[in-house]
Amino acid sequence: MPKIVDHDLYRKELLEKCLPIFVEKGVASVSMRELSKELGVSTGTLYHYFPTKEVLFASMVRMLVSSDSMAIQELSSQSSNVLDIMNFVANRQSHFLNLILLAVDVKRQLSDSQELVDLVDDSFRDYQFAIDRFFKTSSEGKGGKAFLAFFVGALLLKSKNEESGWLDLFEGLQYITEIFNVKPDT
Repeated sequence: MPKIVDHDLYRKELLEKCLPIFVEKGVASVSMRELSKELGVSTGTLYHYFPTKEVLFASMVRMLVSSDSMAIQELSSQSSNVLDIMNFVANRQSHFLNLILLAVDVKRQLSDSQELVDLVDDSFRDYQFAIDRFFKTSSEGKGGKAFLAFFVGALLLKSKNEESGWLDLFEGLQYITEIFNVKPDT
């Protein structure tokens, strides 16, 4: 009897498993053959779901950004307190650091691929739009952008093993938002 496979679920599982591989090896450096080996599937299986590495990478990024954006929007529907979004991102700092590292990798190594550069830029805008909901409408979209710029910098400067310190960093963000007249909803 043939095995019944939920192709959408299997595709999603493959994409979820690709993130650490791309982070470790770099988007430009890893091949479909290496990906299939690391995933424990045949190269043919991988090509069945994704015709190119770029399609696989773009699908993975879109899936992760979509999932994060939905979670942020759900959080914003329950609360408009900016501390909630700060805690959300702080609790997932490793995940977001990996996404930032991939974005930097694309911008440095694959800047000739306009499609992948656009993917990174679109992803940033998706996060910005989702996070904007935590800031007053008078911020004219500056709140999410300021928060993301701050958060990216904080993640890159912060020690990987440092769990504390986010409150100090968030107090700094509040100071910055006051300077730019981008006040969070409280």
